[in-house]
Amino acid sequence: MDSISKATQTITIGSLTIRQDAEGRYCLNDLHKAAGGQTKHQPSFWMRTKTFEGLLDELVGSAYMQNLPVSIVKGRYTQQGTFVVKPLVYAYAMWISAAFNLEVINAYDQMVTA
Repeated sequence: MDSISKATQTITIGSLTIRQDAEGRYCLNDLHKAAGGQTKHQPSFWMRTKTFEGLLDELVGSAYMQNLPVSIVKGRYTQQGTFVVKPLVYAYAMWISAAFNLEVINAYDQMVTA
């Protein structure tokens, strides 16, 4: 069984389903595509910001985290990507735009209430 089939909470934004890894982290690369795929919004650019570094420090040091908040999978074709925990999904969406942030929040709320 691959890691994608183990996902239990599927988020869909527009027509794009956001993949999850075996630990339930969400794929930033899919979120980037859902946001329009602009070069300036690439996950790697966001991960170089002070905001990301601060959030990562807080998450790693908190009791909230049972697993690593970020996982980067390389070279596995459809399974590759950067996977992050839900708080980082929201932070990434806020970094892109207020409109996309609300879209992500609404998609998550819809998934939870479905």
